[in-house]
Amino acid sequence: MVHQLVRKTAVALMLAAITASCSNTGNAPMASKTEAPPVTLKIYMWDAIFQDDVFQKLIAEPVKKKYPNITLQQVVRGPNMQPDSIVTSGDNEVDIIMAWNDVLVQFQDLKLLSDITADVKKAGLDLGRFDDQVLDGMRDRDKKETLYGLPFAQDFYALFYNKDLFDKFGVAYPKDGMTWEDAIELAKKLTREDGGIQYKGLDPEGPEKLGNSLSLPFVDPITQKATLDTEGWKRVFETLKQIYSIPGNQNTISNHAGTVNRFAKDKNVAMYASHGVVSSLMQSDVNWDIAQYPSFKDKPNLYGMVKAYALCITTTSKHREQAMQTLQVMTSDEVQLAYTKSTAMLSGLKNPEMNEHFGQDLPLLKGKHIEGIFKSKPAPFVAQSTYSGKARPPLEAKFKDVMAGKDINTALREAQEEASKQIDALKK
Repeated sequence: MVHQLVRKTAVALMLAAITASCSNTGNAPMASKTEAPPVTLKIYMWDAIFQDDVFQKLIAEPVKKKYPNITLQQVVRGPNMQPDSIVTSGDNEVDIIMAWNDVLVQFQDLKLLSDITADVKKAGLDLGRFDDQVLDGMRDRDKKETLYGLPFAQDFYALFYNKDLFDKFGVAYPKDGMTWEDAIELAKKLTREDGGIQYKGLDPEGPEKLGNSLSLPFVDPITQKATLDTEGWKRVFETLKQIYSIPGNQNTISNHAGTVNRFAKDKNVAMYASHGVVSSLMQSDVNWDIAQYPSFKDKPNLYGMVKAYALCITTTSKHREQAMQTLQVMTSDEVQLAYTKSTAMLSGLKNPEMNEHFGQDLPLLKGKHIEGIFKSKPAPFVAQSTYSGKARPPLEAKFKDVMAGKDINTALREAQEEASKQIDALKK
């Protein structure tokens, strides 16, 4: 999923925020940079989150200021630059990988991820500056003492709502602290047909998003077997069935972009519960606001599990020391503060100043109830499997069968069987 989080409308404001010196990184003093030989480091970007001028101002220039010998070059994932390209072509040698923690398994399977524990210790970097749960999302799926990366930024879940629809139907705006049961009752008041348009009260986007709040895996990362026929996924199906059984609220599960468009462009969804939405709202005229993401009764104040950008040093890098120095600058208080001010992403640092200044340079967020974001924490991250992508489609297909009348237990058993067959076929 590509998040275009940094827009030209925010660049001018952001550049003013990042002119401060990056000399204080919150860590122990780093090695002398005098007379160091020049090196060019390539950063492989999973998403094109930086326009080149923003990358230069926000990342490359602060690193150059601290270490004049280091030049950074970003390489963005594309049709001709997939993760396996880093292995197959010497011209594509990469020093740093910047990717979502839930896709790190791809790089791990390619043996591109290295344990940076020794690098961290040598550099004197204080891991206590990072949010513990976010940092845990950067660890090896089998050996938790192995650290593959440092968090650069993290996404968040929230309940986005269309104020015009609430006003149109005379319904009070959603409050923070709602359970899914509360959200369902509110959705019933907003799901109606008016002027030939069917308005939908609530779109939770599908099984994956609710499952993330319960830290449910599609596939066990150790046994590499599907884990769909479980009580956790049964609970997800039961909750979704309540939502989509509201007359008129039958939404078709689609990709993330499709569900965002129903809220931001079609403007026929009153409440949309998901993550990665703010960037899409930059080009929308929907009258929106934010409330805290709904939670399960026994899991209060939790939203979808940790989803953060990880900064990793590759096993193939010939410049580990310089790569570690770059990671230190990118996770410094100065760079982190500049980034969280100018984007809709949270910092991975514990420093409360980061949240206090979240999005303050984005006109889009002026007057929004962003306090609701911080009332929840991400659910613990569950390591992913190489085969996770094969288990999700059967799960979503069987949920559609449930909405057509199939028994939930039967549907989950069939999803488990289908996913297992696909996984077994790939193992041969």
